[in-house]
Amino acid sequence: MLYKFNYDVLMNTAFNVPKHKLIGHRGVAGLRPENTYCSFDYAADLGLDWIEFDVLLTLDEKWVVIHDDTVDRTTNGQGMVRDMNLQDLEKLEAGLWFSPPYAGQKIPTLTGTLELAQQRSLFCNIEIKGADHSPEHYALLMSQFLSQYPALLLSKIMLSSFNLPCLIKIRELMPTVQIGYLVDEFASNTITIAQLYNFSCINCDVKKMTPENLAASKSAKLPIFLYTVNEPILAKFWLSKGVAGLFTDRPDLLLI
Repeated sequence: MLYKFNYDVLMNTAFNVPKHKLIGHRGVAGLRPENTYCSFDYAADLGLDWIEFDVLLTLDEKWVVIHDDTVDRTTNGQGMVRDMNLQDLEKLEAGLWFSPPYAGQKIPTLTGTLELAQQRSLFCNIEIKGADHSPEHYALLMSQFLSQYPALLLSKIMLSSFNLPCLIKIRELMPTVQIGYLVDEFASNTITIAQLYNFSCINCDVKKMTPENLAASKSAKLPIFLYTVNEPILAKFWLSKGVAGLFTDRPDLLLI
C-alpha cells in the first residue's frame, strides 16, 4: 500500500531533484519509444547520468534490449523473443507504435547500447529478463559477454534481475560487478539476502516501499533505488528521506 504523507507540506517545500539521482527508465520511456537508441540518446541530452534497460536472449543467444517476452507490444512483429534469431529481430520496426516521428527505430543490441553509453558517458543498469527457465546459463552468458568490456564493468555497469538464482550465480562469476537486488517489495529476509551475496543496492517498487524499510536498509548501509517515479511529489518525499535514486519515465517533470 502506498505510504501516506502530508501533500500540503511537501507541495510548499522547495526541493530540487538533482540529475544524478535520476535513472532513465528504459531510456526515457515517457518521452521516446522505450528501450531504443533514441530513448537512450535523449536521456543523455537531458543530462542524466544513468539509464536502465532490459535485455533478453534471442534464439541464437544474442543479447537484445527489449522489455517484454514477446515483440508484439513494441514492434510491428509478433512472437517470442527467445524463438527469433537476431537477424529477424533487427528487421522489425520498434518506434512507430509510440509515435510516427520515431518510425525507423530498431530493437537495440546490448553491444550497440553499451557503445552508445560509452559515447554519451552514461552509466547502465542492465536488467536481465527471461532467466527463469535457466538462470545459471543466463548468468554465464552475461558474464562472458561483459568480459569484453573490462573498463565499463567495474565503474559504469550495474546488473539487476527479479531472478535471485541468476543474481547469485552472477555474483559467483563476477565478484566485483555492481548488482542491484530487484524486488517488488521487502520481505523479512530481503536485507539479509542482499548482505549475504554482497549486492550493491536494493531496487524496489515505490508503491511498496515504507519509511521503515528504508530506515532498515540505511542501517545496513544498503542504498535504495525506487521504481518507477514520475510524480514530483513522490520524488520530493523519497529523496528527502534519503533514497539513493529514482527510476523515472519522465525526468523532464522531476527536474522542473
